[in-house]
Amino acid sequence: MEALLTITTKVAVMLFMIAVGYVITKKGMLTQQGASEITALLLKIVTPCLIISSFLTAGDDLKPFEMLLSAILAALAICLSIGVSLLAFRKEPPERRKVLRFAVIFSNTGFMGIPLVQGIVGEKGVVYGSFFVAVFNLFCWTYGYRMMNKGGRLNLKTLLLNPGLIGLAVGLPIYFLKLPIPAVLSEPINFFAGLNTPLAMLVIGSYVAKVDLRSFVSDMAVYQASALRLLVAPALFVGLMLLLRPEKDLFIGFVIQASCPAAANTVLFAVQYQGDSPLASKTVAVSTVLSILTIPVLTMIAQLLTGML
Repeated sequence: MEALLTITTKVAVMLFMIAVGYVITKKGMLTQQGASEITALLLKIVTPCLIISSFLTAGDDLKPFEMLLSAILAALAICLSIGVSLLAFRKEPPERRKVLRFAVIFSNTGFMGIPLVQGIVGEKGVVYGSFFVAVFNLFCWTYGYRMMNKGGRLNLKTLLLNPGLIGLAVGLPIYFLKLPIPAVLSEPINFFAGLNTPLAMLVIGSYVAKVDLRSFVSDMAVYQASALRLLVAPALFVGLMLLLRPEKDLFIGFVIQASCPAAANTVLFAVQYQGDSPLASKTVAVSTVLSILTIPVLTMIAQLLTGML
């Protein structure tokens, strides 16, 4: 019951921040240009700081094999979601189809998943989760980039300099070599990492404010994408985890991250690459609201299953 309350509270807090973004946009306090600039800040500065920060605060009990397993499981989770997405939305127009499939593939693993994992599993779960974020960014800036950028060419620079890999490239040596990081560096990194969730939720709220509210009810594809993202893809992943049987914290933490609603990057990428940002905003908002019901249930199932293994 305590876990249920924790998750429900954290999701509700994020929805409140989305509502704040909605209100300040309606009142003209946050413009479209401002939202785009915040988006660039989130993608290029805050994301790597979030990953580095998780290594700075991690304990000493993580083994290299567990970290490697974390990366493999994250890749498998995303590959399962890709498979699910390819079976859906075949009759949708190309512009809508790519946004809906992106929303199914990529969960809100960083902006929402990391805070939830931290609240339920603790800092050890955050380090595991940072590998999920890094793999997420690797797929996001390769497969997702090509989807949303109208088949734009992917170069080596884009792949190697994506925010997730930068954060991991800096964080891993710090963790394994026990490098001392002076406060003049660690404190700004932690402060920037703390901007992750509030800024992302404000941006989502900003783009929700530009959507006709009546279309939230009429666009059934949004609910189909939400069902695939919140129920089908996580259920398949839970089945895979039962076969592989990782340790308890990794199991629960990754189920939480795989069960998160559509990634905020669905909106961020749609804006950045001139996609269907109203559809992206609706899908993120609806799946986030519905996740209040689905994430607690899937988390409790994961806790029960780990107790039986």
